[in-house]
Amino acid sequence: MAQPSVKRAMDVAQKALFVAIIAYLIFKLSQVGWTEVFGHLPTAPLFYVFFLLRFFALPLSEIPAYEIVWGKRLWRHFTAFVRKRVYNFAVMGYSGEAFFTIWARRHLQLPDADVLKGVKDNNILSAFASNLSTVLLVVGLAVTDRLQAGLDAVPGAVVLFSLAFMSSFALAAIVLLFGGRILHVSRGVMGQLVFIHGIRMVIVMGLHAAMYAAALPAADYSAWFLFIALQLVISRIPFLPNQDLVFLGAALSLATIVGVPEAAIAGMLVAEAGLSQLLNFSLFFATAHDARQGGDAEHRNDDGV
Repeated sequence: MAQPSVKRAMDVAQKALFVAIIAYLIFKLSQVGWTEVFGHLPTAPLFYVFFLLRFFALPLSEIPAYEIVWGKRLWRHFTAFVRKRVYNFAVMGYSGEAFFTIWARRHLQLPDADVLKGVKDNNILSAFASNLSTVLLVVGLAVTDRLQAGLDAVPGAVVLFSLAFMSSFALAAIVLLFGGRILHVSRGVMGQLVFIHGIRMVIVMGLHAAMYAAALPAADYSAWFLFIALQLVISRIPFLPNQDLVFLGAALSLATIVGVPEAAIAGMLVAEAGLSQLLNFSLFFATAHDARQGGDAEHRNDDGV
């Protein structure tokens, strides 16, 4: 990645994938009909309430997790955690960790080694909770005969779900077996972090399903967990540009198995993706000061001294 030619190739590949995603979305939505799609945008206020709660669940849960690891009070740095989320979901997976590592070095007066260890340990344990959730949800869908419908509906879903399941299971097993060697936090702290990230996953999945149910109450509630599983699987793909749009393109293929008009599903998913893009775009500029500020006033300690 340090080679200029490799960087250029990665940049071209990411841009090409992004263009392909946009083209696919235009094609899929054109098949449904643009007028039909925009005529079925959710009108239920709870859809938008649950969307906002789900959006901010990640930064709100990461603050106490990093406070435990670094021993710093971080709630006043809430915007930095929001910007981290925006980078990961709107730009490219793990780009948020790169921003956050640089930000922490500039603002928290911590040794570089502690910053890197804190980000690494938190990400490994967050991934452990996410991967374990993915495994359990996929198994649950398979046991209840929900999974096959999704595999049949989404092109390439068998490969995607299989790889995500195997990688998620493998990472979860590695953390359980070798956590003491690859993590720098104590067992007690490890348990606290897994608990925080695990509770977040349960809350996020519940809010996601409630959001869809609020928009389309006539649909079978359990069907939404297939959409959630698809989103979790997509989130397991490293360095994927703009996960929200990728999920929209894949989720449109699931419209036929829900039992409601395809245009209604498309309208709901377009509203979700559109809100995500709008919020990401707005918050990226609203939190720009976190990327610009260096080490003047911010180099005071976190007790305000």
